[in-house]
Amino acid sequence: MSKSLRWIAALMLVFLFVGGMSAFCESLDDLPEVVSEYAKGKRLLREGSYLEASRVFLELAGRYPDSPNMDLFVFNRGKAEFYFGNFNEAQATFSDFTRRYTKSPNLAHGYFFLGNTQFLKGKLDRAVAAYVQAYRFSQDSRLSDLIISSLAGTIAGAKSVTLGHADFESLPQVERCEFISRLSQSLVARKAYGPAKDLMALCGETLEVPGVDMSQYSSRGGDLEIGVVLPFSGELQSFGEEIYNGAIVAAEAYRQETGGSINLVPFDTKGDAINAGRIIRELIHSSVDAVIGPLTSEEAAVGSAVLSCETLPMLAPAATQAGLTLLSESCFQLSPNVELQGIQMADYAVLNLKADSAAIITPTGADDLRMTRAFTQRFEELGGTVIATEYYRSRDTDFGTYIRDIKALLLGIHPDSSFFVDERGDTLDAEGVPAYVDCLFLPGKASQLRLLLPQINFYNLKGAYLGSDGWGDDAVYRLSDNVTKQAVFPSPFLQQRVSPEYVKFAAAYDRRYGKQPQRLASLGYDAVRVIAVAVRSGGGTRTELVAQLSRISGFQGAAATLTFGANRENVELPLYRVVDGGAEYLGEAAAASTVTEE
Repeated sequence: MSKSLRWIAALMLVFLFVGGMSAFCESLDDLPEVVSEYAKGKRLLREGSYLEASRVFLELAGRYPDSPNMDLFVFNRGKAEFYFGNFNEAQATFSDFTRRYTKSPNLAHGYFFLGNTQFLKGKLDRAVAAYVQAYRFSQDSRLSDLIISSLAGTIAGAKSVTLGHADFESLPQVERCEFISRLSQSLVARKAYGPAKDLMALCGETLEVPGVDMSQYSSRGGDLEIGVVLPFSGELQSFGEEIYNGAIVAAEAYRQETGGSINLVPFDTKGDAINAGRIIRELIHSSVDAVIGPLTSEEAAVGSAVLSCETLPMLAPAATQAGLTLLSESCFQLSPNVELQGIQMADYAVLNLKADSAAIITPTGADDLRMTRAFTQRFEELGGTVIATEYYRSRDTDFGTYIRDIKALLLGIHPDSSFFVDERGDTLDAEGVPAYVDCLFLPGKASQLRLLLPQINFYNLKGAYLGSDGWGDDAVYRLSDNVTKQAVFPSPFLQQRVSPEYVKFAAAYDRRYGKQPQRLASLGYDAVRVIAVAVRSGGGTRTELVAQLSRISGFQGAAATLTFGANRENVELPLYRVVDGGAEYLGEAAAASTVTEE
C-alpha cells in the first residue's frame, strides 16, 4: 500500500469510529417498516456487510421516494459502496447527494466522502474542491480535523496539485484565512514547506519555521493555474470529463518536461450557458492564468461575451459555431468553425474544379445549415450559381424526391414527370436519364451519407462530390468508389491520428486510464499544451499570454494542427479524397489554393 493510501485508510478508520458512535444515537421519524429496514441497513453497515447494506438503502430509496429521510438513504448507500470499494458508484452517489440534499445535516460528510472517492480515483483537483466544500459546511470539529488532514495529505503527496484564490472562494471571507492557516500548519507537520508557504502568501502572510530556511522553498515559481470550465454533471458530463482527462495528461507531461506544475481547477457548468457565464465572470478576478472551456457553442458564446474588454484567455476546445471569438479579443477556438468548412468547399469548387454550377442536398441540423449558407454565399461571391438546395430530415431514408427535383431543374422537365423527351424526340424514363451539374455539396453524418450516396448514383445525378467532415468515417469509405465518386471533404482531425504527438499522448493516456483517447480528450490535451507553449514564449501576464496565443501557427497537436487566424479561430482544415476504401490527404497544394480567412 502506498503512503498516500495508508494515511487515507487510517483517516477512514477514525471516521468509521466517529460515524459508528453517532449511529447508536440516531433515531428515525418515519413509517414503522421504514424504520425497521433502515435499522437493518445500518446494522449491516456496522457489521461490514457493505453490499447487502447498499441494497437495503437502494430499496428504501426506491420504495419510499417521498420519505423525509431520503437524504439518509442516499448518503448511507454511498457509504456502503465506498467501504465495499466500488468507488465509481460511490462517486456518483455522493455527487447526487451533495447536489440534491443541500439542507441535509450530513452534507459536509457527503462532501468529505466525495473528496476521498475522488482522491482514490486519482482526480486530485476535484478531491481538493470537495474537501474545501466539506470544511465549508462542517459543524463537527472532529470532521473538520479530518478534512484538514485529508487536504494536507493530498497536497503533500501530489506535486501536480497547487492551490490558488479560486479554490477557497466558496468559504466565507472570515473563515478563509483561518482555514488556510490550519491547512498550512498541517502541511508544515508533513514537511511540505513549499505548498505551506504558498498558501500563507494567499493571505498576505509569510511562513516561518524554526530551523528551516524558507527562502529555498517555493512550489509555484513559473507554475500555471488553469480554470477548466466544463460540464462535470448532467447529460454532457461524459464529454466534459473526457476533455478534462486529456488536460490532466498534458499537465503531467508539463511537470515531467519542465519541473513546473499546472494546477487544473475544475468548475462545473452543468451544461448550462448562464452558469458557464457566471463562472467565467468570477474567474476574471481570480488567480487563474487561463480558462479551458466551455464545451458547447452556446456556453462558449456566453463565456466569450462575458470576457468582452477583459484579458483572461479562454480556449474553447470543441465549440464550432462561427463568430464566437468576435465577442472577445481574448477568446480562442481550437476546432475550426463549421462555416469554414462550407467556405473551403466553395473555394475548392471554384478554384480547383473550375465549377460554375452547384446543387446542394443537406440535412436540417444547425451545423449543416450553417455550412450550407456559408457554401452558398461563398460560391456565389466567386461567380458560381447554386441551381438548387434540397433539405432532408435526419430520419429520412428515401431521398428520391429531393434528387428528382434537382434533376427536373437541370433537365427542364416537370418534377412529377415519369418520362423525358430528348432533343431527338425520343421518350425516355426520366429517372434513368443522366443529369449533370458541376458539383454537389453534400454535408451530413456518415449514417445519412451511406443511404444518400447510393440513391444519387441510382438516379443518375452526376457531378463532383464535395462533403463535410462527416465523410471521414469507415461507413462512408466502405461504399465503393463508384458510389463515393472520389469525393473531396475537409477534416481537421484525420491526419493527426498517426501524428507523433498523438502517438505520444495516446500512450500516456492509456497508461493512466487504461484505454485509448477519443477526440475530445485530444482537444483537452492540446488546449493545455498550447497554453504552455505560449507561456514559455513570453506569456507571463494574461495580456502577454493572449498575444502569444494569437501568434500560434502550425502547432502540431494530438487532435489537430493549430493555426489561429485573424479572429483567433483555428484555420487549419486539411482536405481529403475518398479513394480505395480510405481517405487520401490532398496535401498542402490543395489547401493553399483555397482561401481560408480574409
